[in-house]
Amino acid sequence: MAQTSIRPFTKADVGRVVSLWNRTLNRDPITGEMFELRTLRDPNFSPEGCLVAEGPGGPEGFALAVAPGTQHRFAPPPGMGRVAGLGVLPSSRRRKVGTRLMEAAFAFLKGRKCAKVLYAAHEYWCAGLDKSYTEGTAFMAKFGFKEVGVAVAMGRLLYEVDVPAEVVETGKKLAARGINTGPYDPSEKKALEDFFTAEFPEWRDFFHEKLERHDDLRDVYVARDKGKVIGYCQRLEADHVGPFGVAKEARNLGIGTVMLYALMDGLRARGYRFCWFGETGRAQPYYERAGFFITRRYSILTREL
Repeated sequence: MAQTSIRPFTKADVGRVVSLWNRTLNRDPITGEMFELRTLRDPNFSPEGCLVAEGPGGPEGFALAVAPGTQHRFAPPPGMGRVAGLGVLPSSRRRKVGTRLMEAAFAFLKGRKCAKVLYAAHEYWCAGLDKSYTEGTAFMAKFGFKEVGVAVAMGRLLYEVDVPAEVVETGKKLAARGINTGPYDPSEKKALEDFFTAEFPEWRDFFHEKLERHDDLRDVYVARDKGKVIGYCQRLEADHVGPFGVAKEARNLGIGTVMLYALMDGLRARGYRFCWFGETGRAQPYYERAGFFITRRYSILTREL
């Protein structure tokens, strides 16, 4: 009987890996475009870290491992590798395919001088292992992964976006001071680039990707103080929103809340019925006050190599 082999990714595998991903990680569907943006264009991506289990009848599983390398918005820290995804078709399970994929991923990471591994992509993709993947949780435990934390994703319905009276009042007070929020205008590109440089350099790529895709710029909202950009939020893709934040010197004034409600109301007016953040961290109570609720819980898993 022909055996399943483990081999590195090739350019011809894009559609195969996307199909495997969607058939095995069904709560995290992706498209070829998303795989291109999130994985293949990551400067830390290596074909040797994207492993395909090839069986007699075609691909049976995959593993995606990322090692530290070029500094990038989601680069793992030195010595820490990352397994961003692993899936095996149901018909190929309990035949050691997943075990061999994980062992090959570990070998790749060890070869890049990683002493520890984290199971997660990143907060804008998948912050950990969704606790609903019960088989995956048991599999990771067998490999010695330990839970070191829990992350949550949050979302809210947009059928009605009732802006609280206090948020409306805050918006008026800010406007009286020369601070306003609204959709991004191309004329303020330099001011926005300056904001990224000073506050959130890693967010610049998100904005540039929207420009490259010719996305609707009504997806991007900014807060301005007399022409200076001091806040930013956007629709990332589909109904996924983020990043979202305000300049350090402008926090605790209600600017972020006014901007968030403006974005949500804009999305609702254009036909969106839901929006969600991939990981909210310590800001969970803040989002709850804005009508968001927990949609997913992730285990943050690590182990020594």
